[in-house]
Amino acid sequence: MSDYFERMKLIKLGLLPKEAVAKEKKPLKKVSDKKAAEMKEQKATGVKEASKLELDVWFSNIKDKHWGASNYSRCMECGTEIHIDYSRHATAHLLPKKLFKSVATHELNYLILGAHCGCHEKTHRVDKFVTMTIWPEAARRIKEMMPSLPFDELKYLSSQLLTALDNTP
Repeated sequence: MSDYFERMKLIKLGLLPKEAVAKEKKPLKKVSDKKAAEMKEQKATGVKEASKLELDVWFSNIKDKHWGASNYSRCMECGTEIHIDYSRHATAHLLPKKLFKSVATHELNYLILGAHCGCHEKTHRVDKFVTMTIWPEAARRIKEMMPSLPFDELKYLSSQLLTALDNTP
């Protein structure tokens, strides 16, 4: 061990040249093996395309309902105008579509909240979400959707969210 430290000391002082140790660089995988297998299965069954199409239709229906012929709708929290071009960005899922696939396109699983005014961002944390004026409406919608959640998705409901729902009339 002392030889190592002595050698490092001499290298630091510039008395010995650094030995170039060629390390083999391995590129990182762009997609994990598990995800690649999942994507291959989805491609074979066509599930991904069908769910993407269903989600596009869902967003389009919300756009028609809230923007209609107008170019502007309002943020449900602060009332800021939201242009029709940002309709998809302003549609905030109450229960994340990635975790709650069964209600990803449910007619109640959204609120119109502006991304540019910051209201959409507040829904990502329960402690911030419950302080919003739109929370009672969101809680009502979530409570209405909960019975339709399959058992394997119920595990994603946090105890903090469940407590907040219990404390909301």
